[in-house]
Amino acid sequence: MILTIASNQILALRRQTVFLALLGTLLAMTALAGVLGWSSHQTIVRVYDQAVKILATTGKPAPPNPITLKPTLSLLLNMVVYIPLVGALLALLLGHLSIADDETSGIGRLVFSRQITRTSYVLGKIACAAVVLMAILVASLLVSAVSLLIVNRTISVSDFGRLTIFYSLSWLYLMLFALVGMVMVLVTRRRSLALLSAIGVWLVITFVIPQFTSGLRPTSSLNPITSPVGTSQKFFKVTAYARDYSVAEQYKEASGRILNTATSESIGQTLQRVLPIAGLVIILALLAIRIIRKHDFSRSVNNE
Repeated sequence: MILTIASNQILALRRQTVFLALLGTLLAMTALAGVLGWSSHQTIVRVYDQAVKILATTGKPAPPNPITLKPTLSLLLNMVVYIPLVGALLALLLGHLSIADDETSGIGRLVFSRQITRTSYVLGKIACAAVVLMAILVASLLVSAVSLLIVNRTISVSDFGRLTIFYSLSWLYLMLFALVGMVMVLVTRRRSLALLSAIGVWLVITFVIPQFTSGLRPTSSLNPITSPVGTSQKFFKVTAYARDYSVAEQYKEASGRILNTATSESIGQTLQRVLPIAGLVIILALLAIRIIRKHDFSRSVNNE
């Protein structure tokens, strides 16, 4: 039944062109990250070539090419910003639609007339979100690989492996927000309120918590290379203890280590950064299962 519900939901998303919209948006984000990385690469090359010519006329040796000093995956560093900012909102919408459409169309009142348990129902919806997000991120991974091939003319097995791990982490992070979208539909009576509530959770996770735990300004909390500021204040010294539980910051830090654009650390330390994200995903999945058992699908749902 779980597979049946998941496949039916995927077909519904395809009929509504939601899947294509999500896929197109994320692929456009990935292509944009590649274009920006290529533009930065070309600018550095031109500046270096001019510097070499000027130094040659004065008899001075040229410094090492800065391109060779940069991590090859730094070309895609903007993805660490785009996924928490835009990707998470797309995942929220995906989770929201998977439950809200059944609520407002009346399917939720009919589906349990068959031998379908509520647990199977919600697990099918979660499986659908997992498969859709995985398919979209695999496509994004391929676009990223092509971007690296165009700019660097090659991509090593190690870099492709790091890229695969990064997108696996991104899948886990986006699943968190897909589950938030589902849970908000189950705990509110209005469809519009459910979506606004989910966006409110996104704002808290993405901006508010990093600001409290690291003293980052809202715009700086999305920057993968910005160091925390304001930690000298007593308030931020206290709240800094909760930074390990800020999933947005841990995603950003873990991504930097995986893409080799931040200070290296042991595999165990990077895995510790992933644990809060995985833990919250599990908690939200269990919460959805618990809520669905008591959810009244026969109630009148406001479509606004």
